[in-house]
Amino acid sequence: MLLKRHEWLDLARKLDWQYSYVAERDVFPEAMSGRPWLEHAEWSDWDEPYRTSYAEYVATQHEKEAAVHAVRDAVGRVADFERHDRAWLSALKLHAATLPLAEFAAVVGNLRAARFGRDGAWRTMATLGALDELRHTQIPLTVLHDLVAWDPQFDWTHRLFHTNEWVAIAARHFADELLLLSNPVEFAVATHFVFETGFTNLQFVALSAVAHAVGDRMFEKMVQSIQTDEARHAQIGGAVVKKVCEHDRAYAQYLVDKWFWRSWHFFAVVTGFAMDYLTPLTHRKSSFREFMQEWVLEQFERTLRDYGLERPWYWDEFERSLGYYHHQVYASAYSYRATVWFDLPLPSPAERAWLAEKYPESWADFAPIWERVSDRWRASGPGIEWYTHGVTPVGFCSLCQLVLSAGTPRKNSACVRDHGGRRYIFCSAPCAWIFEHEPERYAAHHTVVDRILAGEAPANLIALVRDYFGLDEATWGKDSSRGRYPWLAPAVGSAK
Repeated sequence: MLLKRHEWLDLARKLDWQYSYVAERDVFPEAMSGRPWLEHAEWSDWDEPYRTSYAEYVATQHEKEAAVHAVRDAVGRVADFERHDRAWLSALKLHAATLPLAEFAAVVGNLRAARFGRDGAWRTMATLGALDELRHTQIPLTVLHDLVAWDPQFDWTHRLFHTNEWVAIAARHFADELLLLSNPVEFAVATHFVFETGFTNLQFVALSAVAHAVGDRMFEKMVQSIQTDEARHAQIGGAVVKKVCEHDRAYAQYLVDKWFWRSWHFFAVVTGFAMDYLTPLTHRKSSFREFMQEWVLEQFERTLRDYGLERPWYWDEFERSLGYYHHQVYASAYSYRATVWFDLPLPSPAERAWLAEKYPESWADFAPIWERVSDRWRASGPGIEWYTHGVTPVGFCSLCQLVLSAGTPRKNSACVRDHGGRRYIFCSAPCAWIFEHEPERYAAHHTVVDRILAGEAPANLIALVRDYFGLDEATWGKDSSRGRYPWLAPAVGSAK
């Protein structure tokens, strides 16, 4: 007689045993398994709330795959995407490029936990997590492949992480440490607890709702299909954080503080751009900051309290940056738009009024920037692409590798530290703090400017974009409407 599920699942998920020929520490060395190193008896109460068997997993994933392909066949063709607003297509290109190969790196992180995680149930969940991440890699590559011939910028769905484009350098620096270099304990805290539970799990819910409002059923189904997996294997993080807190609360707090800040900067660019600039105004339900305050801050603070952890020490600075950081990076990206692989829209007067309402304490600092840009378009006339930058690149943070856009337009928060006979510049005190705690992890990494000074990359911006970033006229970013905005009347007295 076959056993019922509840009669065998607990036995199957806890496959641990005592070792006869080697010591436990040799099977699970601290360097590979992570700290604090504990005897397995300490991990034996490790538990995941939502349990599944492999057979159940396969059946569920088959249904999800069938649903994604059905939607692709129905509304995932070029003709369907041609109907979307050009700015929304840029949101799709941004997410598509930063998502799949980062997910592929997460396969490695999960497989390391599948071997060196300290409990059999943890290793089982990590194995399924690796399968999840491989699926998350394949979905956007499959869905968007047919669009490459229509718009070559979609080729960056696969190309981005293989290039030295500046966003790629920053994203790869973040993903490599988070997903490839971390041991199973740090991986679980950083990825499952902070990044997935604190950020991406909620991000995918929000973006799915935005995509539905925009009418992009393909993107909606894509992120929904991914999010349901994230919600399941994100539960690994809480179980690991609980155990680390029991034995080394200070270390757990450090990991949370470090990875929340690192995740925030990455998240602010990818999702902040999409919500506040790339979603058509008629479909914006809330600002990026409102989303962060309601869904990330409140939820994450409650979670920290549940485990007896404190808010990160820089919390006040973080909350201030919600009104500034992504706006400053967007203004930089628009000004240097030929250095990215997606187009960027110029905010209209109506959009600027919406942003002023959503960010009353900070938008007055950004309004003059967009007035100046609008004046430039009025003077040049539509269809003639121009850029506001010179021929040299901007500076980048030695930790997050993003442009030095922290602080406010009135007071930049960049700071300098000396280490090992070399000077490093950081966008903010938290980035400098992370570097100072683990300089051996970061000291050898070179920003774009470091690479130029070392002769690895050309100093001329045009050569940098073409020869080092790998962009060309067909793929580099432009103004989404090429300046053809009905509200851009020629300036009084202009020759145009």
